This record gives sequence, structure tokens and C-alpha cells, in this order.
Amino acid sequence: MLFGKLLQVDLSNKSFNEARIDEDVIKKFLGAKGLGAYLLYTMLPPHTDPLSPANLLMFLNGPLTGTPFPTSGRTTVVTKSPLTGLFLDCHAGGFFGPELKRAGFDGIILKGRSEKPVYLWINDGSIEFRDAEEMWGLTVSEIIDEVRGETDNKAHIASIGPAGENLVRIASIAMDKDSDPWRAGIAARGGPGAVMGSKNLKAIALKGSGKIDVYDEDKFKEISTEMTKRITDNTFVHTRRVLGTSYWIDPMNRLGILPTRNFRAGYIENGYGISGSNLRYYVKRDVSCFNCPIVCGKIVEIDGKAVKVEYEDIALLGSDNGIKDIIDVSKALILCNELGLDAISTGGIVAFGMECKEKGILADTPKFGDAEGQRKLIKDIAYRNGTGDLFAEGTKRAAEKIGQGSEKFAIHVKGMELPGYEPRSSWGMAIAYATSDRGGCHQRAWTVRQEIDGILKRFSIQGIAQFVKDVQDERAAAFSIVLCDFAPLGVEDCLAGLKCSIGIDLTEEEYIRIGERIWNLTRLFNIREADVSRKDDTLPPRMFEESLPMPPNGEKRISLLRDAFDTMLTEYYFIRGWNENGIPTQEKLDELGLNKI
Repeated sequence: MLFGKLLQVDLSNKSFNEARIDEDVIKKFLGAKGLGAYLLYTMLPPHTDPLSPANLLMFLNGPLTGTPFPTSGRTTVVTKSPLTGLFLDCHAGGFFGPELKRAGFDGIILKGRSEKPVYLWINDGSIEFRDAEEMWGLTVSEIIDEVRGETDNKAHIASIGPAGENLVRIASIAMDKDSDPWRAGIAARGGPGAVMGSKNLKAIALKGSGKIDVYDEDKFKEISTEMTKRITDNTFVHTRRVLGTSYWIDPMNRLGILPTRNFRAGYIENGYGISGSNLRYYVKRDVSCFNCPIVCGKIVEIDGKAVKVEYEDIALLGSDNGIKDIIDVSKALILCNELGLDAISTGGIVAFGMECKEKGILADTPKFGDAEGQRKLIKDIAYRNGTGDLFAEGTKRAAEKIGQGSEKFAIHVKGMELPGYEPRSSWGMAIAYATSDRGGCHQRAWTVRQEIDGILKRFSIQGIAQFVKDVQDERAAAFSIVLCDFAPLGVEDCLAGLKCSIGIDLTEEEYIRIGERIWNLTRLFNIREADVSRKDDTLPPRMFEESLPMPPNGEKRISLLRDAFDTMLTEYYFIRGWNENGIPTQEKLDELGLNKI
């Protein structure tokens, strides 16, 4: 089998070994997300504390990683989340995944805890544990420079900043840095950096020179060339090349979908300063991931520091914090990236703190629009200083401790802060958030474009449940091979890539069934670990109890009624073959071959 070689590392005793995944498992779960779900469910002792040595931290590629297939540069981090206690998969672009493959491995499984800080140096299959005590406390750019100085100046490095060291539950893992000439990646949502920090692992450095073998090299080159042309000819890809993901700021603001001031509104007045076109004015260079023709990364330089700015960063650190200047957003993002924080959750937590300030609940948090105060709070979260120590636990835990009615405006689902789409203004996202397998997340099913384009009727429950279920299954499969969300390719293209890369020949029905199998397995994991059920598949109270002011002036308001939401959720469960409480039925598990697992 051309795929499935893993490096297993026990940090407690500095040992490692190689393992191969059975071909039958690959055919059922592919790689990356699917393989991670299978390994986490079968290898992790039930109810393991996410920050204990027993938790697993996995870096996993898919069958297409590093191949000629366009957008094949992505890799996946899988663990049990310290923020939510749920299954967690984070997908990162850049070059780390392909380099891991060239170094001889399709994935790394880490367990245990080193007695002292270390980093891992993997050089063409040679494995070294190196001392990192003097590197503890360094920022992301600093640690990457130090490790490259000791290993190879072109090494690709996954690292944590001070937030990961301090076990901040929203800590990220950075893959390279934004000042590199290539595009960096980041695995951030749900706190994988805290898991890495709990293991006293500061970084993983890679250098590989091996050839990536594929099943049918000639055919692979042929289909990859054709697909790349299709991508570069796609007119929306042209827009992405110019503006990146920031393109969406303007339409989301006009349509009342852009979260503003802790999700109290769906638009920010006079928001031109955070628009995609204003970001473009400051862009110094465009960057792409490995083998990607889209080139959507937009690098801004502020005070000599480079940072790649995306839609989610602008939405959560910008409008949701009442900040309207792209320079201020960029400065906040530099702090998040250097200190090792998830920018989405950080923005959501800061917004929660700002509303606590406004309501007189907390005195030492910034006001909405206070960019300097925002930056101070970000630092305090990373270093667990003062109120930052409370917020380092995430919005859900912070609200539970603060009380005083703050739970009503704590914006999260299952403990994960919401991303940049207002669910009262996008009812598809309401169900997508509520049912996401890792908490409040937009990447499992993004319905916004279909709603604003009229494919799904806006402010209607019609067809929402079926659409969300179908996209979740398809994305679970796509995140297992692994591909970029932005590639305008279809299932048939993924099937062709799979056949050429590792020789697995699937029908479209079989491929989607793999996605459905993965989705049900992550649900089973969340039931086992956190007793997840219908009670948890919900939204923050604000979404049901307060109407949403709509642009241009807030006179029109939109409400999402609980009855409408419950109807969509019940329909979703029925379509999934789950019972009324959101538990997969025995018949569904038998159908998917999950009964033995």
C-alpha cells in the first residue's frame, strides 16, 4: 500500500517506532480526518483528560498530500480538544504535510509527556529528540529561527508559542511563519497547541528529500494538469487571487451576516476600513500553499512584521470587537500568531469581555473599538495574566465563573466560539454550527453562499437539514484525502485522484458513504467522551432570545425562532438515521459497518 506509514512517538521515554495502517482501515476511513477519528476512537482511553500525558496528538496526511493533485498541500491535526472535550480535527495549509511525506511518513502519533521541554527533529526518517529548555518562552517566529539554526534553514516546522506552553485552551500550532517566502499554515481551533504544550513539546522540525510514489504517475500528471487549468480558468478563483478570503467582508456586511460587537448585529456601520479592497491596498505579497494555483494568501507588513490576513480574522478581531481599521486588525493578528492563539476564538473571547465591560460586570476589560485594549487583553490571555487567566479557559468556562447573566451573551457552541457568520441571518449556519462535530465551526458545512445566491431560500427551513447533512458527509471525505475548501472541484475529481494516487477505485456513493461513516464515528466519540445529545446541539441564548438588527440602519430585525430551529434539527436527525435525541441508531451503525468499532 502506498499510504499508511505512521511514526509513533512516546515522549515520556523518548521512544519511537513505525507502524502501518491496515488497507481495510484506509478503504473505510481514507486518511487525515477519517483516519484520525478511527485512531482516536480506538486508541484513546475513554474520558482521558485532554491535557494529560495519555491524550494523543496526531499530525496526519491524506492519500493526496504532496502529490501532483492541485491544493494537495494540506495536513491535519487530530486530538481530543482541551476547549470542548470533543473530537478535534484542524486542517492546515502550507508545506508541513508534503515535507512529512517526503521525510517518509504519512503521519505522526504522539503520546506521553517529556520531563523537560524538547523538540523533535525528523530528517529523512532519522528521528532525534533535542533539548528545548532554553527555547521555552519563545514566540513562534523566534522558535522557528532557533530550530532552523540548529537543523536546516529550509526545515518546515510545527511549533507553539507561549499560549501553548501556558496551556491556554485556545492555543494554536503554527506551521512555519508568515515572514517565510512560502505560505505558512496554522492548526488553531479547539486548542491543539495546549495539548502540544502539555507534552512539553515545543516544535517538530521536518526535512525530507524522498520521492512521493503514486499508483499511476502518467495518468496522475494528466488529470492534475487538466484540473489545474480548470481552477485557474474559474472566474471566482480570479477574485480569490486578488482579495483572498477578505472578499467576503463586503457582501457579509451588506447582507447582515457579519458578526458585530459580540454578535449583537450582523453589520458594522462605515466598515470600509476592514473591507477586502482596503486590505488589498496594504498587501505586500501573495502566497500560496504547496501545489496550489489559487494563491489566496495575502501578506501585510506592519512595523516590519509580516502577517497573513483572512476573512475570519477580520470578522472576529475586527467587526466583532467593534474595530474598523485593517491595520489594527493586523496588529492583533500578529499577536495571536506569534503568541500561538486561535484568532477566531480570541476575537470571540475579547468581544465577550468587551460586553462584560459595557454591562458593568467586569472593570478591567477593554471597550468595543479599543484596539490598544484589545491587544493588551490578547497578551494577558496568552500569558494568563489577570483577567486573561480567566479568558484563557474559553468563553464558556469564563461565563460560568463570572455568572451575573453573562451566559446569555457567551457566544459559543459546545464550548467553541463561533466564527464569522451570524446564524440568525443564515439559518443554514444555525444548523451547521449546532451539529458540527467539533463545536461552533463553519467548515463542516458552509451554507452562506447557497443562501445568498438563492439556491437555499433565505430565512426558511426548507431543504436546510438535507443540505447540511449532505455537505457534512462530503466534506468529511474531502478532509480525509485532504483537499482545500477553495478548490472548485467535484467528487469525480477526488475519485480520480484517489485512484491515481493509491489505487483505490471508489464509486461516488462509496466515497460519500465514507464521509457519512466518519461523521457518525466522530458523533460516537463525542457521545462517549462528553455525553453529547440533543441538549448540546443548540445555539447561544442570544440567537433565540434577541432579534438581529439588519442593515442599512437596523430598523428591520430578523428573528430565529426556537420552533423553526427545532424543526430543522429533528429533520436533520431523521435524515441521518439518528434517534430524536441525536444518537445514531443500531441500524445506522450496522449499515455503516461501525457496529464492531
